[in-house]
Amino acid sequence: MHLLCCCIINTTDESLLCDQRIIAAAAANSGGVVLAQVKRICETGSLPSRAVGVPGAMVDCVCVVEESEHDVYHPMSYTKRSDPVLYGKIRSPVEDVPKMQLNERKIIARRASFALKPGKVINLGIGLPEGIASVASEEGQLQYVTLTTEPGVFGGLPASGKEFGPSSNADALVEMNEMFDFYDGGGLDMCFLGAAQISPQGDVNVSRMSAEKLIGPGGFIDISQSTRNISFLCTFTAKGLDIDCDGAEGKIKILKEGKIKKFVNQVYERTFSGEEAVRRGQQVYYVTERAVFRRTASHDVIELIEIAPGVDLQKEILDQMEFEPVISPNLKQMDERIFRHEKMEIELFGSLKDRVTYHEGDHVIFIDLTGISLASEDEVRWLGRSLDLILHPITKERGPVDAIVNYDGFDCKSGLEEAYADAVEALSSRHYKSVKRYSFNAFRRAKLKTMASVEALNAKSLFREWDEDNTGSLSPLQLRAGVREYFGIRLKQAELDALCKDGVTLRNFTDILLEVMSKFE
Repeated sequence: MHLLCCCIINTTDESLLCDQRIIAAAAANSGGVVLAQVKRICETGSLPSRAVGVPGAMVDCVCVVEESEHDVYHPMSYTKRSDPVLYGKIRSPVEDVPKMQLNERKIIARRASFALKPGKVINLGIGLPEGIASVASEEGQLQYVTLTTEPGVFGGLPASGKEFGPSSNADALVEMNEMFDFYDGGGLDMCFLGAAQISPQGDVNVSRMSAEKLIGPGGFIDISQSTRNISFLCTFTAKGLDIDCDGAEGKIKILKEGKIKKFVNQVYERTFSGEEAVRRGQQVYYVTERAVFRRTASHDVIELIEIAPGVDLQKEILDQMEFEPVISPNLKQMDERIFRHEKMEIELFGSLKDRVTYHEGDHVIFIDLTGISLASEDEVRWLGRSLDLILHPITKERGPVDAIVNYDGFDCKSGLEEAYADAVEALSSRHYKSVKRYSFNAFRRAKLKTMASVEALNAKSLFREWDEDNTGSLSPLQLRAGVREYFGIRLKQAELDALCKDGVTLRNFTDILLEVMSKFE
């Protein structure tokens, strides 16, 4: 190794931007010495300004690692030496992603992945939540959601285990402080986080493993406090848990319980408050390999809502908890597909009928084809026939409609273009007065404009949908999340404060919605 003075630093071959530049600036401005370790040097002025990660004015000297020692002193992670997929030089084929073994980790990740929705921005915590990325890849969902990690990665397949942080085939990298600005501002739609302990009230501890062992919360608090939809993932017991899931019967057997219970009367430290989550209007779920719970305003303790097939409620759930949860009167069995070797074949976008919205007042129909992939002539014919059956009753009564179609993420295999064009022409001649085709954002805006012109907006139904805890009023967080989920509008804090100044109840809800939708007129 040898030292050089005053050099600019290039980070294009790093898998993360993290906060090198911010740390260098803080040290330089505080009278410190900034020493940077680099792989190699280049001639002054040979780096484009866009390629500079840390300006030379912030660096006092650099330590150059010899080529033969790059793997020893300059690895990309705890186990990975250098990987051009992680720093974006090349992209790896999606089919090369290894599938998880069917064990408790995959079972938990599979059940949690049922919450995924297209177009959502998601944070994955370290540990069990990492498995959701692998499940989403296996189920073909990865291209329709944006997975993020707090070091600054948007999109792609986040790495797991000791390589956690970067992402294969990432869409973008930002610095860590910028990512937390995004998180703190409410940019996430949902997050999946780990849990060491869970209390009767739904409090979660991740920061203290024992009375003597403090590990700290990391970014957990920022993420969990600013995200409306949260799922905490953990095994039901720990340290010795052994299960059997043969993947054929669609159920699970508990062979041996772990020595440590996760559902306890008192957590060592409260890193997340269940009561505060209820006050904020957050949706909170607790997902394990054998049961699913939730925390709502309806009860002071968590509620058991799902149980795995093959599990004994008393012996393997209630007896393994230090407290008694509320048992839902509608207690359901977890989906058997979770416990089988085959792909679950989750329908991320809902049925075709759910994708068609008719606005009677304007006689306009919206058809959302997001994510549909047609691979054969049979599938083309299926789509044409299905839409024809949906449209026929409408156009028979009122005549041809104006159609607006969302083609974002739609794919038609090469060679099927003519067959698809014929199907579209048949639909047009029978049912359409006019047709406009959009990508997702333009489609949503067009749909919203029509909704704003509909006189009989079903505000009562929408209010009940957003008022999940049945309090008769919406919190600012519930209103913001509902507006973003339903209309695709991100309310600024000042706008939210103005809308909520008199509270949000069913009485003034319609006026609030019309004010929101007026932004698109």
